[in-house]
Amino acid sequence: WLKRHFGAVAPNLPRHLSTPHTSGLHMMALLRRAATLALRRGARASSTAVVSSSAESMSQKAWRWLDITGFLTKWHSRRAWILDLDPPSRAASMMMTEYERRLLLWLTWMNFFFMP
Repeated sequence: WLKRHFGAVAPNLPRHLSTPHTSGLHMMALLRRAATLALRRGARASSTAVVSSSAESMSQKAWRWLDITGFLTKWHSRRAWILDLDPPSRAASMMMTEYERRLLLWLTWMNFFFMP
Protein backbone atom coordinates (compact mmCIF):
# COMPACT_ATOMS: atom_id res chain seq x y z
CA TRP A 1 0.00 0.00 0.00
CA LEU A 2 2.75 2.45 0.92
CA LYS A 3 4.81 1.51 -2.15
CA ARG A 4 1.82 2.09 -4.38
CA HIS A 5 0.95 5.49 -2.87
CA PHE A 6 4.31 6.89 -1.82
CA GLY A 7 6.79 5.03 -4.05
CA ALA A 8 8.89 3.48 -1.25
CA VAL A 9 8.47 2.21 2.26
CA ALA A 10 9.63 4.61 4.94
CA PRO A 11 12.31 2.98 7.11
CA ASN A 12 11.03 4.44 10.40
CA LEU A 13 7.47 3.05 10.15
CA PRO A 14 6.45 0.12 12.37
CA ARG A 15 6.54 -3.27 10.69
CA HIS A 16 2.75 -3.80 10.72
CA LEU A 17 2.28 -0.53 8.80
CA SER A 18 5.03 -1.17 6.27
CA THR A 19 3.69 -4.52 5.00
CA PRO A 20 0.36 -4.34 3.14
CA HIS A 21 -0.76 -7.95 3.75
CA THR A 22 -0.88 -7.62 7.56
CA SER A 23 -2.96 -4.43 7.72
CA GLY A 24 -6.20 -6.39 7.22
CA LEU A 25 -5.31 -8.78 10.06
CA HIS A 26 -4.45 -5.85 12.29
CA MET A 27 -7.81 -4.20 11.54
CA MET A 28 -9.69 -7.43 12.29
CA ALA A 29 -7.91 -7.73 15.63
CA LEU A 30 -8.90 -4.15 16.51
CA LEU A 31 -12.53 -4.80 15.55
CA ARG A 32 -12.61 -8.04 17.56
CA ARG A 33 -11.18 -6.22 20.60
CA ALA A 34 -13.74 -3.41 20.30
CA ALA A 35 -16.59 -5.94 20.04
CA THR A 36 -15.49 -7.84 23.14
CA LEU A 37 -15.16 -4.62 25.13
CA ALA A 38 -18.62 -3.48 24.01
CA LEU A 39 -20.13 -6.80 25.08
CA ARG A 40 -18.40 -6.60 28.45
CA ARG A 41 -19.57 -3.04 29.18
CA GLY A 42 -23.07 -3.40 27.78
CA ALA A 43 -24.67 -1.55 24.91
CA ARG A 44 -24.38 1.93 26.41
CA ALA A 45 -22.82 3.36 29.50
CA SER A 46 -25.58 5.90 30.20
CA SER A 47 -28.42 5.67 32.65
CA THR A 48 -31.98 6.88 32.22
CA ALA A 49 -32.79 6.30 35.91
CA VAL A 50 -36.15 4.65 35.30
CA VAL A 51 -38.01 3.48 38.40
CA SER A 52 -40.94 1.10 38.19
CA SER A 53 -44.22 2.38 39.58
CA SER A 54 -44.27 -0.26 42.31
CA ALA A 55 -40.87 0.91 43.63
CA GLU A 56 -41.81 4.61 43.67
CA SER A 57 -42.35 6.50 46.87
CA MET A 58 -45.52 8.55 47.27
CA SER A 59 -43.67 11.85 46.70
CA GLN A 60 -42.06 10.50 43.49
CA LYS A 61 -45.48 9.44 42.25
CA ALA A 62 -46.96 12.86 43.04
CA TRP A 63 -44.15 14.68 41.20
CA ARG A 64 -44.56 12.35 38.23
CA TRP A 65 -48.27 13.11 38.03
CA LEU A 66 -47.66 16.86 38.42
CA ASP A 67 -45.24 16.72 35.48
CA ILE A 68 -47.94 15.81 32.95
CA THR A 69 -46.80 18.46 30.43
CA GLY A 70 -43.08 17.85 30.97
CA PHE A 71 -42.50 21.42 32.14
CA LEU A 72 -40.79 20.39 35.38
CA THR A 73 -38.53 17.99 33.49
CA LYS A 74 -37.59 20.68 30.96
CA TRP A 75 -37.05 23.20 33.77
CA HIS A 76 -34.52 20.96 35.54
CA SER A 77 -32.94 19.23 32.52
CA ARG A 78 -31.30 21.11 29.66
CA ARG A 79 -31.08 17.84 27.70
CA ALA A 80 -34.84 17.27 27.87
CA TRP A 81 -35.47 20.86 26.83
CA ILE A 82 -33.12 20.61 23.84
CA LEU A 83 -34.67 17.33 22.70
CA ASP A 84 -38.08 19.01 22.68
CA LEU A 85 -36.90 21.67 20.20
CA ASP A 86 -36.89 21.44 16.40
CA PRO A 87 -33.46 20.92 14.76
CA PRO A 88 -32.67 24.56 13.81
CA SER A 89 -33.54 25.68 17.34
CA ARG A 90 -31.36 22.91 18.77
CA ALA A 91 -28.38 24.30 16.89
CA ALA A 92 -29.19 27.84 18.05
CA SER A 93 -29.71 26.78 21.67
CA MET A 94 -25.99 26.12 22.01
CA MET A 95 -25.47 29.87 22.39
CA MET A 96 -28.23 30.29 24.99
CA THR A 97 -27.32 30.65 28.66
CA GLU A 98 -29.14 28.85 31.44
CA TYR A 99 -30.76 32.11 32.56
CA GLU A 100 -32.13 32.76 29.06
CA ARG A 101 -33.41 29.20 28.78
CA ARG A 102 -35.33 29.37 32.06
CA LEU A 103 -36.56 32.87 31.28
CA LEU A 104 -37.96 31.59 27.99
CA LEU A 105 -39.74 28.74 29.78
CA TRP A 106 -41.14 31.11 32.40
CA LEU A 107 -42.34 33.67 29.83
CA THR A 108 -43.98 30.94 27.75
CA TRP A 109 -46.03 29.78 30.75
CA MET A 110 -46.89 33.31 31.86
CA ASN A 111 -48.08 34.09 28.35
CA PHE A 112 -50.20 30.94 28.43
CA PHE A 113 -51.79 31.82 31.79
CA PHE A 114 -52.55 35.46 30.93
CA MET A 115 -54.23 34.72 27.61
CA PRO A 116 -57.99 35.36 27.81
